[in-house]
Amino acid sequence: MTTATLTPQSNQTPAIVNVAPELSGPIWVGRFLAQSSTAYLTQSFRTSVDSFIAARHAAGAVVHIENTLRLSQRAYLMHWAHKICRNSFPPAAIPAMNGVNINWVHPTVEESIEAAQRMVDDFHIQGLAASTAPALNTLHMIGEAIDMRITWTGNISVEKADGIVVLINTTPRTGMNLQLKQIGHSYGVVKFVGGNADRPHWSTTGH
Repeated sequence: MTTATLTPQSNQTPAIVNVAPELSGPIWVGRFLAQSSTAYLTQSFRTSVDSFIAARHAAGAVVHIENTLRLSQRAYLMHWAHKICRNSFPPAAIPAMNGVNINWVHPTVEESIEAAQRMVDDFHIQGLAASTAPALNTLHMIGEAIDMRITWTGNISVEKADGIVVLINTTPRTGMNLQLKQIGHSYGVVKFVGGNADRPHWSTTGH
C-alpha cells in the first residue's frame, strides 16, 4: 500500500467552477419531477380531494391524477417552454432561475422552438390554450392544486359532501361537466375558472 502526506497550502480559497448551461429540450422534463399522489397536498385539501375522488370512484368514474405538488423549478420550465412554442416568446429574453442551468437559445430560432415544443409535449401541456401558459406562481407549489382527468360512461350518481346523491345525466362525461364541477365545489375542490384553457386543473380557489 502506498501512502502520501498531504500538506495544506496557504491559499485555501474555494475554487469556482463555471458550468456551461445545458441546452433546453426533453431531457429537462425528467428533472424536478412533480408528484402525482394526494399525499403531497396540504392536509385539509388532501382530505377534500380524497373524499371527492372516493365519491367518483364509487359512482363508476375513472380518475387519473397527473400532478399534485409541483416544484417551482418545474413550473419555470413548463411556463417558458410553453411561452416559446405557443407565444413566440424570444428565448434570449427569458429570465434565469437559480438552480436551473438551462440555455433556451439554440443556434437557430427554429431549433429553440423545436426544443421547447418537445418539452411541452413531454410535459403533456400541449392541450393548454396559447393564452394559458402554466403559472409561475401556481397553487401546485404549495399543495393546493391537482391536475386530474376524469371519465365515465352513461349516467352516474355521485354523492356530494353533504350526503345528497346527484344523478349526472349530462355531457361531457369528463371533468368539464357542469354537474360534476358543482359536486366538486361541495367538497372544496374547485374547477379551474378559465374554462377549457386548462381542463385537468382543480384547486382550492379555481386558480
